Amino acid sequence: MNIKDTKMCFGCGKENEFGLQLEFSLTKGKAMAEFTLKPRFQGWNDIAHGGIVATILDEAMAWAIKSFTIKAVTAEMNVKYKKPTPIGKPLKVIGNVLKSKGRAIFTKAKIMDEDEILATATATYIKINGRDLNEEND
Repeated sequence: MNIKDTKMCFGCGKENEFGLQLEFSLTKGKAMAEFTLKPRFQGWNDIAHGGIVATILDEAMAWAIKSFTIKAVTAEMNVKYKKPTPIGKPLKVIGNVLKSKGRAIFTKAKIMDEDEILATATATYIKINGRDLNEEND
């Protein structure tokens, strides 16, 4: 499978006027973005739609993998919604790579406001291209 970056990605694409337009800062195995959700992303009044929350967590974990110059796709993801994620308030998402085994890459992420964790996720991604994470860490 050949996957290519696009400026139209719903999570991070700068040319997708309907998307989240998240901008991540990267260190090896970690991605972080600060953002404020607009009303168009709400489910209930002033609360982010759960699918949007899951998308943000997925995006952070994918970018954490990308910090190794590896492209991967989501195979499985588990989300825990701890508190409602607010619309219109400053938030942060952090994604981390935990380990890899063969083509599988295991990750975690969290969304938080200034006081507490609002949602967490764990996921398994399947590597499409690039070196093994272990080679990258040598």
